[in-house]
Amino acid sequence: MHVVATAGHVDHGKSALLRALTTMEPDRWDEERRRGLTIDLGFVWTDLPVEPPTDQPSETTADVLTVAFVDVPGHDGFLPNMLCGVGVVEDVLFVVAADDGWSAQSEEHLEILSLLDRRCVAAVVTKASLAGPDRTAEVIEDVRQHLAPTSLGDAPVVAVDSLTGEGIDELRTVLVDRLSDPPAEEQDHAADATRLWIDRAFTIRGAGTVVTGMLEAGTLRVAQEIAVVPRGHTGRIRGLQALEQPIDRATAPMRVAVNLTGIEHGDLNRGDVLVDRGQRSRDAPSDALDVQLQALPQAAIGRRGAWHLHVGTAVSEVQVLPLLEDLEPGTSGPVRLELATPLSVRAGDRFVLRDAGRHRTAGGGVVLDPAPDRRQRGTERRLTHALVLEELAEAADPHIRTRSLVDAHGGVRARSQVTAVLGTEAVDADHLTVIGDHLVRPDRLAPWTEAAVSHAAQAPADRALDPSDLFPVARAAGCPPPLTTGLIDHLVGTGALRRVAGRIVHPDHAERYLVARAARRTRFVDALREAWLEPPDPTTLAEELRVPSFEVQAMIDDGAVVACGPLLFVPDAIDAAIAGLRAGPGQDGAAFSASAARQAWGTNRRCAMPLLDHLRAIGATSFDGDHHTVTSTS
Repeated sequence: MHVVATAGHVDHGKSALLRALTTMEPDRWDEERRRGLTIDLGFVWTDLPVEPPTDQPSETTADVLTVAFVDVPGHDGFLPNMLCGVGVVEDVLFVVAADDGWSAQSEEHLEILSLLDRRCVAAVVTKASLAGPDRTAEVIEDVRQHLAPTSLGDAPVVAVDSLTGEGIDELRTVLVDRLSDPPAEEQDHAADATRLWIDRAFTIRGAGTVVTGMLEAGTLRVAQEIAVVPRGHTGRIRGLQALEQPIDRATAPMRVAVNLTGIEHGDLNRGDVLVDRGQRSRDAPSDALDVQLQALPQAAIGRRGAWHLHVGTAVSEVQVLPLLEDLEPGTSGPVRLELATPLSVRAGDRFVLRDAGRHRTAGGGVVLDPAPDRRQRGTERRLTHALVLEELAEAADPHIRTRSLVDAHGGVRARSQVTAVLGTEAVDADHLTVIGDHLVRPDRLAPWTEAAVSHAAQAPADRALDPSDLFPVARAAGCPPPLTTGLIDHLVGTGALRRVAGRIVHPDHAERYLVARAARRTRFVDALREAWLEPPDPTTLAEELRVPSFEVQAMIDDGAVVACGPLLFVPDAIDAAIAGLRAGPGQDGAAFSASAARQAWGTNRRCAMPLLDHLRAIGATSFDGDHHTVTSTS
């Protein structure tokens, strides 16, 4: 499917042209038909025959090219609806009436299409029979001159009369030729992350919620889990339709109707975006955008004034914050837009900015960063940020763009954000370091590294640090709290620090620490062995021998000592305790009391009870509520 939007001045015959091309009625509302005036978007379609190549047999069946048209209003009072239509469609039919010629809304629509970088598949001069051949030829030349300096300049111009059918077949041929030969730089939107801009939401009895819109990127399929942003609703696709026919799968670019479950139609509006449920974080709404903004020749753009941002099918009031200075008419520059209504926007989205007070298009441009750093304050920081954005706007190399995106956040940025902006997996530029899930510039990483490594170097050589001991040190050096764990992992990975049994030491201390740790371990185990079945409190013993608690836990974990409730025993003592019971009160399966076990072991109740509990837990003894018994498997 190819999708084409109309554009042009009011009453220049856009709707009549689509009726002639498709035999369908684009005006959906009774009021539109009564007044003969398009108010909202209209949708019609047709199959255009594609003749087989001349070198194929004559009996070869001709293919068809399916074209869906989006009819937009030409009246300036309904320009927001026009922007909703052309905001998500790349190809347009530009319509100028031969009797009226180039008009006010012809000019504004051309400005909008140029700002959006749309492709004109054809410029159509309508009402040719009414105007006569001389006037029609004059308007054709005028249209060519207006389009020439813009992105629409390569469009062929076709004269038609929608009522008599004059020129309609020629226009069909032009459409087939142009749509069958897309620009070389046109990307494969089907491979992108799914996004459908919603332009209508309604309910159908027996079916439930339905949304329609332009599937701009990716695919949709029946039973797919979806989310609607920025509202955050989630649901599932019950059914899909294209051109009023049910389909199982929709692939961009395509106009599609989506029947949803789990979402009420009243919770949806024009301007919402339908995405795959797994994409919610990538397409999270933003209330600020960094953009490259182009002011039209007749418009100055700055902090003062009321502005409306139009992107996709969405609109929001915005505050314009130039990073350098206000834009003079006809100039461009990096700008921060702060949105009154958060929107889900992607880098590379093109937009239009309108003067809300004068009801005129003022400029437009491209989104550079949909999740900018909000801390750009001060003249010097704004200047630096502006230079970074200018580099981002001009760069095509993904390494340079990655670096610029990280620079735009002060040298530290989540890889997921970079991935979302680039539209592909983030490229790890050579001079950036991956810390956790962030990309970090060397000048930001250096002080964190210095602080953590210095702290480890100043610690006693025979002691190790818990990784968390380094967190406040790194934070004090400017490391964001979410990156502290990743920083320690990075320093261990590069050899700047050593990890020993989960602890951190400076590399110069590692050998001495291991020797000291082994000596402490020997002293601790020997003390427990000497105490045998009457061990001291392990915490007190560890303090006396200066053995850290994590080293005690390591001895438990590797079986050097055995934890019996609050006490620790050496494994040989446990074996001796079982042997003592088997040879004493528990001989030949006899039942015995806790007191008898204590006496057989020659220990006190403080030690006997935890030891009995442990023996029962490991299955060496059993307990019936009154007496203990040595098991046959002990």
